Amino acid sequence: MSGEKTAGSLEPGGPELADVLLEVSPNGVLVTGADGRLLRVNPAALRLLPMVGDPVGRPVDDAVLVPAVAQALDPARDDRQEFAITVGNRELFVRAQALGPEQVPGGRGRLAIIEDITVLRRAERTRSEFVANVSHELRTPATSIAGYAETLLDDGERLPDDARRMVEVIHRNARRLTALFDDLLYLSRLDAREGPLPVTAVALEPVVAETLEKVAQAAAARDITLQTFGLPGVRVRANREALGHIVQNLVENAVKYSHDGGVVTVGARRRDDGWRLEVIDVGIGIDPALHDRIFERFYRVDKGRSRAAGGTGLGLAIVKRLCDKMGARVSVRSQLGSGTVFHVWMADPEPTDGEDPPAVGPVADGG
Repeated sequence: MSGEKTAGSLEPGGPELADVLLEVSPNGVLVTGADGRLLRVNPAALRLLPMVGDPVGRPVDDAVLVPAVAQALDPARDDRQEFAITVGNRELFVRAQALGPEQVPGGRGRLAIIEDITVLRRAERTRSEFVANVSHELRTPATSIAGYAETLLDDGERLPDDARRMVEVIHRNARRLTALFDDLLYLSRLDAREGPLPVTAVALEPVVAETLEKVAQAAAARDITLQTFGLPGVRVRANREALGHIVQNLVENAVKYSHDGGVVTVGARRRDDGWRLEVIDVGIGIDPALHDRIFERFYRVDKGRSRAAGGTGLGLAIVKRLCDKMGARVSVRSQLGSGTVFHVWMADPEPTDGEDPPAVGPVADGG
């Protein structure tokens, strides 16, 4: 019928809806064709990225003066990419993906969407600085309270039973606060750090051995057996200090949520040009519907049990952040009542990776 509007247009003979959306979008949009020339560049992209005067029709390598973005728009690529870059005084987030024959002439191309995240990153930094400052200021009195309470307990036989129980509560909760502030400060330092962590070739067995030594007393108190498999000779591409934090947080978690008399196992299996560290318990398990949330900060599957066990709710968030920072991947497999397996995949060392010293340095308390 004459004058009928369609899903792709605003008015008969007028601009296509997609064209209007591209014009008004706050996000930059760039499209390359099969020959690597730019087919579409919207106004936001021109504002966010340095380019030649009239980029449409030019080879992307010549037109876009930001190499990382130009490479992401190479039509020879068929992967999806997401990365952050700094251009001038702006922080940008780039998403790029391949386009098929139904989307671009010539049958192949690339789409990149550029989002200005400058304000978001500034807010994140402000929040992290606030958390770090508050945590630092509160950690000092919490440490003092814990220290004085411990001194009283050392001379506890002179205290009445009721007074001793109250001092034990003070000591336990002051230590819990100190652990929370330590984790908050550690996460703040990670957030403030730009770029990935440096990695070397790291022997896995001594890192695990040190962690098991640290948790042995807590495990023995509940008759939990600690065992290992597949660790001798395994070397991975990792940051040694970060790997220590990762292993300690996962093993402490496994002990914390195991049943008395249970077993916690730490081992390694060969997987996909790398090694998969496994931390296995036969404890209470995790509902599969919650697997995506357990790496969020302060998220607790069982809030009552978590508080009773003394966790900060930050341990798994630290694990996820450290894995991201050193190129590892963490995942979980679990069912309620059937225990939990955490996997951390790490690549084989590169020939150019340096050798890490054999001794494992001290690892801060985990969550």
